[in-house]
Amino acid sequence: MEAVELLIKAITDKGLTPSVSLDRPTYIQPEDRMEYRAARIVLILGTLNTPQGLSKTIIACVDFLLRNEGFQSKFIIEYFQGQKNILNKLGAFSSGTQAEIDFNVVQYKSVPWDIRFNDMFLYLYIREWITYKSDANDKNVRILLSEKAKPYFEKIKEAFPKELNFLSLFGRRMFEDRTVNIITEVIPNSYWKQNVETDH
Repeated sequence: MEAVELLIKAITDKGLTPSVSLDRPTYIQPEDRMEYRAARIVLILGTLNTPQGLSKTIIACVDFLLRNEGFQSKFIIEYFQGQKNILNKLGAFSSGTQAEIDFNVVQYKSVPWDIRFNDMFLYLYIREWITYKSDANDKNVRILLSEKAKPYFEKIKEAFPKELNFLSLFGRRMFEDRTVNIITEVIPNSYWKQNVETDH
């Protein structure tokens, strides 16, 4: 108590008035923090990045999968369908927990674009952690992890073990057309139909 009284005295001596709030502290979910979401984009770029970079579309699709673990096994099965190494890929994948699937997130057949992505890209760009390149008509924009960001990527990747486990299955490249089709067609057709049937 003596320490508290000294603190209060120090505050009042400066002409300030201490106050104590009894309200429950506000907890901000990691998904609502710019730094957390931006770090996950760095993880995606650092793991899957190629000399050609990644499009915003593929980044949005992969980020969707990392946010919604319940769809990851289905995505792996569809992505590697017909390939001899599919069992090895599934064996290497370790979800760790039985993630609950939110069927409502796949009711719309579109790329899961979050309006906050532009803010996150700006956040990374002004720190010189990403670079852009495009064709002659400023189309087909690709995003790359900068050299400056690579030490940061090496530091943070250990904080995302589950995400890294999933991303590492795809090597240094993920086929965009195949990925977009699974996210916007295959998964919605599978899970949204299942949701409707369950409701009825």
